[in-house]
Amino acid sequence: GDKHLAAAGIYCKDHIAGLAKFSAKWTDGTFEPKFSRFRWLDQGQGTLTYIGDRIEFQNGFGAFQPHVYECDFRPGQTVLEVRAQPGRL
Repeated sequence: GDKHLAAAGIYCKDHIAGLAKFSAKWTDGTFEPKFSRFRWLDQGQGTLTYIGDRIEFQNGFGAFQPHVYECDFRPGQTVLEVRAQPGRL
């Protein structure tokens, strides 16, 4: 998981931001990783789920709300699926 953390941050970033109905704002610093956790999605296939909470999505009233997001990632720069829900880790 640690080996592919940077690649997952690069390739998942736009997919996650694309989940916003209005707009999205990343709250991480320039050199901070987008993900703070990971777990196996399928160990046999070598796929991982990366998890983070450094994004805020704008709601219909213009307020930004923090969200927890997940990115299912196959090393080799393939994003399988992304999800997000309101909250913090």
